[in-house]
Amino acid sequence: MFVKDRPMLQGISNAAAAPTKSYLLERRILARKPVIKSAKLAVGSLFNEGLYNCLVLDESKGGAMVDLGTVVPLPEEVMLHMTGGSSYRARVRWAAGSKVGLEFTSHQIVPPATLHAMQHLGRMLHSQGLPAAMAALRAEGFLGNNELRKAAEAAEAAFHLLETALNLG
Repeated sequence: MFVKDRPMLQGISNAAAAPTKSYLLERRILARKPVIKSAKLAVGSLFNEGLYNCLVLDESKGGAMVDLGTVVPLPEEVMLHMTGGSSYRARVRWAAGSKVGLEFTSHQIVPPATLHAMQHLGRMLHSQGLPAAMAALRAEGFLGNNELRKAAEAAEAAFHLLETALNLG
C-alpha cells in the first residue's frame, strides 16, 4: 500500500520494483521510529516450530522492520517476541536480504507473568495511591511497555497538577 498522493516509482510497477531503502520508505503508511531492540521471531502453526533471533530496527503501532542477520525463508504469519515482554502476531509484508518488514495483525499480546504484574500494580494504585504505583512501575521498567509508560507519566503529571491546584485553593 502506498501513502496517498505519493507517486509510484517511474516506469516500475509496485510488484516489480527493487526493494531499495527509498522504495521501502515509500510503502510505509504509518511513520516508524528507529530503535534497536533484540527480539525473537517464532514460526510454525502454533509458533512453536522455530525461533530466530533478530533485531528490531524500527517500529510503529502497525508494524516493524527486523534484521535476522542472514537470509531466512519465513512463512506468511509469524510471532514477534520483543525483549521486555511485548509480543505481536505479524504478517510478513516484504523481505530484502536479511531485513523483513512486518505488519502487526494483533494488538500487543501480554504474557501471563506481565499480566499478573500489571494486575498487582493496579491493586497497588487503588490501595496505596499513584506515587507508590509509579515507584513500582519505574522499578519494573514500566514492564517494557511504552504505552503503559506514557499513560503512567501522563497520570503522574495530572496528579501533580491537581495536587498543586488543591494546595493553592
